[in-house]
Amino acid sequence: MEIYQLRYFLAVVETRNFSRAAERAFVSQPTLSAGIKKLEIELDARLFDRRTRNITLTEAGQRFLPRARTVIYECNAAKQEILRKTASQRLQVGVLRVIPIKELSLLLADFKKAQPDVQIAIKEGNSEQLQIWLEEGRIDIALDTAPAGREKTHFEHLFNTKCVLAVAKSHPFSGRTSIPLSLLNRLDFIHRSHCITEVETTRTFAREGVNPHIVFRTDEDSKALALTASGLGLCMLPDIITGPNIQHIPVDGININRTIGLSYLKDNEDSLIHSFRLFATSHKWKPQKGASENLEWAR
Repeated sequence: MEIYQLRYFLAVVETRNFSRAAERAFVSQPTLSAGIKKLEIELDARLFDRRTRNITLTEAGQRFLPRARTVIYECNAAKQEILRKTASQRLQVGVLRVIPIKELSLLLADFKKAQPDVQIAIKEGNSEQLQIWLEEGRIDIALDTAPAGREKTHFEHLFNTKCVLAVAKSHPFSGRTSIPLSLLNRLDFIHRSHCITEVETTRTFAREGVNPHIVFRTDEDSKALALTASGLGLCMLPDIITGPNIQHIPVDGININRTIGLSYLKDNEDSLIHSFRLFATSHKWKPQKGASENLEWAR
């Protein structure tokens, strides 16, 4: 059994997809598949159920998972110790995919400057995954939407985001202060399949008889923004997501909002989590006209 095989295994577990796992492991898909197959032969057990679209763990895979994680963690810790880079503390942060990477990077950079000995680990997922990871202790705190029915979880508000129409600045709609929903019927759209408001937005369109022409589907915001900016289509997205040559326009008839904040277990807050909360709540997530500058603790 080789370390690289365990890394391939964990990459597939995290992504639930062999192609994305190969990208994460910086190898070709055939190389990753061969490594997984070799591991299964050595263990004499199938680790993944490949019959569904999203790869899932078999019973043997579920038993093997915590062992694999422990081995990789210990290997990384040993390497850091030898290199004298072992962090005195470790903060595991779960992040909703809608959080712009630019704002997240600035927050983490500021926090790292103030807490140079803290090792930060980031896990990206949807709201359901983040809450499960939080309850299982796989993350310490999450940037997420407000959880429903989670008695053990405390939620602290950071900002609100509203679903708006994104158009290229060269588009005929550009410059308008709002758009009637009916005008969007039969227009070309870029569809963000991972959007936190996807279900609600789709239902609103259907209820009002608006049928967009989907020209591209993606779960990557960078692609959605680039294609929208090029004029290929319009895109519905939270107003926290911005990009060059993109204008946000409210849509009359669509009033879909989400609250983004910090989720953490009530009985699990320590000084490190408390410190991160101070940075996150003082971070300027969205520009606000006339608002005072937020605190910048470590710049």
